[in-house]
Amino acid sequence: MNEELLKTVQKASQGQPDWLQKKRSLAIMLQKRFPLANQQQAWLAKWQEPELVTNDESSLLNHDGDDFVALPINMAVQKYPELLQENLMEKAVRWQDNQLNALHLALMDTGQFIYVPDETKLEKTLKVGLVTRSNNPHNLIIVGAGAQVTVIEESDYKTQSPLFAATEILMGTGAQVKFCQNNHYHGDLVREAVHSYQARGSKLEVEGVIPENQQGYSSFYSFLDGSDAHWNVQQASMVEADCQQEVVTQVDGYGENTSAQVNEWGWVAPNAQLKWGKLATVDDEPLELHQHRVIASNEKTVVNDQKEASHFNAPGDFFKAQLPANSWLARLS
Repeated sequence: MNEELLKTVQKASQGQPDWLQKKRSLAIMLQKRFPLANQQQAWLAKWQEPELVTNDESSLLNHDGDDFVALPINMAVQKYPELLQENLMEKAVRWQDNQLNALHLALMDTGQFIYVPDETKLEKTLKVGLVTRSNNPHNLIIVGAGAQVTVIEESDYKTQSPLFAATEILMGTGAQVKFCQNNHYHGDLVREAVHSYQARGSKLEVEGVIPENQQGYSSFYSFLDGSDAHWNVQQASMVEADCQQEVVTQVDGYGENTSAQVNEWGWVAPNAQLKWGKLATVDDEPLELHQHRVIASNEKTVVNDQKEASHFNAPGDFFKAQLPANSWLARLS
């Protein structure tokens, strides 16, 4: 255990609720007991002497009403401890899953909290635009039973150090959520996670732009807990020359008429690599899975692992032709 890192985290946690101070300290003390995360070493090595951010609240949503709550996460842990203690990194991006997640919890220093009460249907889109130099920002979105909301995140992550940006979406019975993400990253090493927990009858639509950077790892995951839960993901990626991107999509769960659908479109420049894993269940649950992948370059187009001659000269042509007209991603082409 890194004693100096523990002291840094304990000092940064002063003034936070006791439960969170203990949880962050435990994450440091126990992290070596957890499995390794894929490609984690480059991130962990840079986080041993962290600079924690404490003043990003002005760029976050701040609304505390009966219709919904949207607060900086450092404020939310004080005002809504019952929601945060039970749910923060427990059901979607779980802090005990691997060493990287544990350290992310310990070093989490900014992010957005959103809570939509039961049966609330928000007509207005909630737009998150965090501007920060944090290396470990974290968003937590909780949507109650029967509630409906659209959230768009277009944040600017200015750090040059290895970054892990995580978003958790927790949904009650029958909830409907659309989450769109197009963040801007400045560093070379970027990890992002959009993980969710969905109760029965819920529907989550995720539309995301995979970051453009030298080396990236993106994880999309949902636990589908019960019948008639649906997880639909659309992703677009443009990998520049000499860069590498890996994208993982996984689900857990069970239930009649429960399904996951993933559609992916990627443009790969010369000497670049884009690795999109096969949509899979973590423990071989018998869920209904559908995946459609199109990866193109100047030389070839690969549709669901079948090679074709390339019909596109530039990424703009490819995305304009491939992205569905009704997709939020289509406006980015």
